[in-house]
Amino acid sequence: MASTEHLDTTDITLLQALRANPRASVAQIARDTGLARGTVYTRIDRLEADGVIVGWGPELDSRALGFGVLAFCTLQIAQGVHDPTIKALAEIAEVTEIHTVTGDGDLLVRIVARSNDHLHEVLMTVTSLPAVRHSHTQLALATGHRRPVVDAL
Repeated sequence: MASTEHLDTTDITLLQALRANPRASVAQIARDTGLARGTVYTRIDRLEADGVIVGWGPELDSRALGFGVLAFCTLQIAQGVHDPTIKALAEIAEVTEIHTVTGDGDLLVRIVARSNDHLHEVLMTVTSLPAVRHSHTQLALATGHRRPVVDAL
């Protein structure tokens, strides 16, 4: 996995161009950035191999897909069951992110749901996992800011 110390200005320029227009052809990216097409090809291949570029799917808006409820759930879990618990949580379709965290809990889980009733059903599934000892859920009322990581380079 590459880190930003291994990214040069050409890599960053390429990533920003891909973020701005992810459907652009290699030829278009080359024109937009002033890079040779061969450079664009080889850099994209290397960025994929290094794990910097991890996917090419479209970015989807969960609200537009009918998932208007966003919640963050902090879980305290039993010791020694971290990996199996993450695996079980990952099988719940509405769980979109799982982070190991410090502080009062062990895992921070991002959950999307169609309604509060649907969220309740998902939370009942999450908290029924044998390893879950305690949960604390917060609803996101609005998202005031989101930024893709490429903008921080």
